[in-house]
Amino acid sequence: MLDKLLIMMVSALLISGCGDAGDDHRDVVRALMAEDDVVLVEVDGKPVTLPMLEFLMEVRGVEEEDNDEMRELLDELIRLRAVANRAVEENVSTRKRVRAERMVKDIEVQYVRYLEHFQQENPVSDEDIRSVYQAQVERAGDRRYRLETIEFETQADALTRLDSLREESVTFQAALQQADAEGRVARRTDWVDASQVPGDFAEILGETEAGNVVDSLLPYQDQWLVVRVAEIDALNPPALEDVREGIRRTQTRERTQEMIERTYERAEITPMLPVEQAPADGS
Repeated sequence: MLDKLLIMMVSALLISGCGDAGDDHRDVVRALMAEDDVVLVEVDGKPVTLPMLEFLMEVRGVEEEDNDEMRELLDELIRLRAVANRAVEENVSTRKRVRAERMVKDIEVQYVRYLEHFQQENPVSDEDIRSVYQAQVERAGDRRYRLETIEFETQADALTRLDSLREESVTFQAALQQADAEGRVARRTDWVDASQVPGDFAEILGETEAGNVVDSLLPYQDQWLVVRVAEIDALNPPALEDVREGIRRTQTRERTQEMIERTYERAEITPMLPVEQAPADGS
C-alpha cells in the first residue's frame, strides 16, 4: 500500500501545486506525530501524514485498490492543511473560542478511543453472560403479568388512593374513571415479569392474584403508580442464544460506566476559578 501512496503523493503534488514550505513551527499535527509516521507531503512546512490519509480512507470507506479516490482524499487533505495554515497565519487559530473548540474535540476523541480500548481489553466472557442470564431467569420467576396502573405525581396522593382501594370504599374501575376525569395517566402494560420491577415490589406482586390491587406503590419516572394485576400467565424464559448479544451489550455498557465513575472519583480535581466568575468574552 505504501508504494501506491507514494506514487499517488507525487501525482497529487504535481497537480496541487502546493508551493514552497513556509515557517516550520510546531503545531497540533506535529505534536501528535510519532517518529515513525510517514509524511506524505508538507504544505507550507506543515505535514500531511500516512496515518491521516488512512484514517480518512477508513471514515469514507475508500479501499486501498481505489487509486482515484485515494488521490482525491490526499488532495482534500492538502487543501484542508493549506486553509488551516492560513488560520494560523491570520491568528484565527488563537481566538479563544477556536482554541476551546480544538481542545474539547481533542478531549472527545481521546475519550471515545479510550472507551474502545477499555472494552477491547475487558471483554464480557461467555461465562459472564451465562451467569447474568441465569440470575435474570431466577429473578424473573415463572409468571408474567399484565398490569393496569394509575399515575400520581406525589406519593401521598397515591397512598391515599391505595388506602381507599384496600378499604374497598372505591373500586379500581371507579378509580380509573376518576383518573380519566382528573386527567391522570392510566395505562395497561404489555406482559412484564418480576425482573422488570423493583425487588420489593416484585415480591408483593408475586403474592397478588389476578384481579387484585398490588398492596404496594410502584415508582416510575418520578411518579407513583397504583397497580392492579389484570392477567397472569406462565413465563417461558427466552433461550440464552436469543439474548446473548443483548446481555453482552448491557454488561459492556455497565462496566464502561463503572470505569468512568471510578476514573472520575480518583481524578485530582483542583478548582481554579468558579464558573460564575469566568469572563464571558468568547472572542
